[in-house]
Amino acid sequence: MVKKILFVMVLILLCVFALQKKTGLIHSKGLEGFVPKDSVPRLTGESWMNGTFQSAYGTHVNNSLGFRSDLVRLYNQIDFSLFGVPHANKIVVGNGNYLIAQQYIEASLGYDFAGKAAIDRSVELMKALQDKLEQTAKVHFLVLFVPDKGTFYPEIIPQRYLKKKQELTNYAYYVERCKSAGVNFIDYNAWFLKMKDTSRYILYPKTGIHWSTYGSTLAIDSMMNYLRIRFGMNIPRLAVDSIVVSKKARYEDDDIGRTLNLVRPLSYPPMAYPAFHFIADTTKPKPRALFVGDSFYWQLYYPGFIANNFSNNEFWYYNKDVYPETFNAPKSTARINYIHEILSQDLVVLIQTNAAYGNVGYGFVQQAWQGLNSSGDRVKEFETSIRNTPEWLESVRQKAVKNNVSLDEQIHRDAVYMVEQDIMNSKKK
Repeated sequence: MVKKILFVMVLILLCVFALQKKTGLIHSKGLEGFVPKDSVPRLTGESWMNGTFQSAYGTHVNNSLGFRSDLVRLYNQIDFSLFGVPHANKIVVGNGNYLIAQQYIEASLGYDFAGKAAIDRSVELMKALQDKLEQTAKVHFLVLFVPDKGTFYPEIIPQRYLKKKQELTNYAYYVERCKSAGVNFIDYNAWFLKMKDTSRYILYPKTGIHWSTYGSTLAIDSMMNYLRIRFGMNIPRLAVDSIVVSKKARYEDDDIGRTLNLVRPLSYPPMAYPAFHFIADTTKPKPRALFVGDSFYWQLYYPGFIANNFSNNEFWYYNKDVYPETFNAPKSTARINYIHEILSQDLVVLIQTNAAYGNVGYGFVQQAWQGLNSSGDRVKEFETSIRNTPEWLESVRQKAVKNNVSLDEQIHRDAVYMVEQDIMNSKKK
């Protein structure tokens, strides 16, 4: 009798699932995060014989099952509640049910330390690039070391990760070397840690991967002040009108929590959301800026910080995808005039978290330096032109006497000057 009842119940469930799949009669909330598109696989003689059709069709049936998203959430909830297992890619449940990306834990503990020699070379190149941009095209260079959850909340890291903790991290050594080398940077990690116990509002959300909306507002205000004072740029002032405290996390403050797809979402403390406006000097043009980095940029972009501070919104995501063009159609940095775009800016900003501090700028520094110094061939061309033009050569000879240098040295100086003028002219265009 029991078997018959179970059999009937299974049949009823199958019918209910099939009816829901066919009609969508009952609203079922979709899943958050990356969900692969599903389609009916194409049947061919080859796919039938090698078994790929059967496998693909089985996957299709599973993915298109009625109430599938609800069943996934139920499954995820059971795994999370009973075993603490989060069904999200490389996400760790830390102490107090704080969610954190595994790579941020590993980076904050020095697992991925690139080594002093490698970072020394990287910082040396960053300083050289900074000077080169300033001298040849009046382009300012700035690095933003944004906060990471592992450094901000070391107390949430599970004990199993602490056993492999290293003495140095990429973040700590990069900051030390940038400071001694004179690279322009803002250390948000250190600043956020200083405010951690005194801030009235949450700086880093419990179930989010990035700094909080409130934290990013403080960060952009800090950067605006830095650009005004350090570089004398025409940057507006940020005026906060009010701060709304919400029991529900908005925007990206719960981006990891949502992707867990649980029946009962995790709890989190109230979050703060500033309302603000900008006070700008409209009689002067806004500077042009290029940002290169990771997803921390988007929390400066979507609230309007970028649009209100700069005359453009150029962003090279991981030094690979070009935005805003990629919003409409994919466009990579391989398809643009890389050096021309850099030199057309007033400011270049590298923004990223410590998960990639082993490669600040994702190859940008090396690529930009190589591109800028390929002008060496142009220097040689101008040197040849000077030597082959009698009037020009005589003028340079007189400069050499006046400057008390050799003729060869003065020819080289004038050739470099001509290349720099070409660069400046390309920027104006």
